[in-house]
Amino acid sequence: MRHLLSLIDEMVKGFVLFHLFVFLPFIANAYDVEIDGICYNFIGTRLAYVTYRGTWSQWSTEYVGDIVIPEQISHGGRTYKVFSVGDNAFAGCDELTSVRLPSTVKAVSGCAFLGCTNLRQVYMPTTIQAFGSCAFTGCTSLLQISLPRHSELVDSLTFYCCASLTSVVLPHRIRVVCQGAFEHLPSLADLYCFSSVPPIAEEGGFTFSDQQHCTLHVPAEALSLYQKSPVWRDFYRIVALSDEDYVRQNYQRGDINDDGCIDAEDLALLRRLIVDLPDNVGVRWAADVNGDGIVNAVDFVKMAGERRDSSYSERR
Repeated sequence: MRHLLSLIDEMVKGFVLFHLFVFLPFIANAYDVEIDGICYNFIGTRLAYVTYRGTWSQWSTEYVGDIVIPEQISHGGRTYKVFSVGDNAFAGCDELTSVRLPSTVKAVSGCAFLGCTNLRQVYMPTTIQAFGSCAFTGCTSLLQISLPRHSELVDSLTFYCCASLTSVVLPHRIRVVCQGAFEHLPSLADLYCFSSVPPIAEEGGFTFSDQQHCTLHVPAEALSLYQKSPVWRDFYRIVALSDEDYVRQNYQRGDINDDGCIDAEDLALLRRLIVDLPDNVGVRWAADVNGDGIVNAVDFVKMAGERRDSSYSERR
């Protein structure tokens, strides 16, 4: 194990040096403003993104401790919405321990946390839709990660060599896992994938030896699909997600489109799901309104009745 961690440390250092060289022309640029110890660049007159701090030669030690990114900043009489974490923003900050991102952030760019070896927690809003490649490469102290609900792709090398990562949650919208996304995770014990259709997983998306000691949790209706799908079938143990797994990730019965409320659109989706559409529409577990393991007309009647009762109560 000591040899493995030493090897991982060497690989992380290699990645950091490589990206320092590749991105050097960009890193040399100055930031636009520093507010409360965080540096930003502006786009136009309304948007800002988090960037690295200091010159490139000081880059690896600038951000330390626990960082909280605000939803907006004010500068020069204008207010800017913080919408992204830029390329290399925290890369190499080996004394950074946690980061909390606001709900205004839509993307975490490439190499954003590359080599942050003491980063233990990243609080991510559900609004994040994309992660750049190598976003968390070499974050060897990161223990758990739940990708935001709107994420559809895990880019190449996103969690490469995150040696302490024990649990990963992939939401139901995930469609692609790229090469190297989850390579060399010797501590990974549980991978939860909520998609009813196995995402496309490129060869090398996972390390085969890691798959042999990791339990893959998938929707009950999709067990056989994962057991037959390339890459996913290499997991030694594949089990069905429990009701508790869904509740823990804030899924709820009836919210089929996963927009946070149960309304007429969910009822329409349930009708279509029962009549003529395949099971991968929306969240299949949420469509099983009465929790009996079957999606059928009984669920539609129950959901329609609950909505009718709710509307009557509101009118009174």
